[in-house]
Amino acid sequence: MSGRGLEDEAALSRLVDLYARAVDRGDAALLASLFTDDATLEFGAMFSGGRDAFVAMIAASTAGMVTHHFMGNRLYALDSDEAEGEIYSINTHVIPVGEGTRDYIAAGRYLDRYRRTADGWRFVHRTRVIDWANDGLPATGSIAGGKGGTDPAAAFPLLAALGIG
Repeated sequence: MSGRGLEDEAALSRLVDLYARAVDRGDAALLASLFTDDATLEFGAMFSGGRDAFVAMIAASTAGMVTHHFMGNRLYALDSDEAEGEIYSINTHVIPVGEGTRDYIAAGRYLDRYRRTADGWRFVHRTRVIDWANDGLPATGSIAGGKGGTDPAAAFPLLAALGIG
């Protein structure tokens, strides 16, 4: 991989990490800045739509909640000023319920499309896949993962061209 490729992967990893930080810290301005104006997001029954509506939904749905988004394995496929990524994650949510709390833990992946802009790499599209959750497999209303060609990652041609799955 060229030096530029390594620099691009580092920049994409930072973008992914900033996403987790923005959601967990409730930083709506930072979250919005990570996406292109025309970005789309697909989170199953939870959300489907554009950047601004997503930022508003995250702010409303996580208010009063403690969240921790851990981003793990990262696979990037780059093609000049466009890229795709498959990012493994474990997301923990401590949800207020009456006088107590309920823990919701989901493990899955983000399937991303990125574009290099004048401001650096930004998300163009983000799909959330839930591989398992603490209350069922798959979580009700989520986009479920699968093996081989049945997995949503099969719709990401740059990743598929890597020939590793």
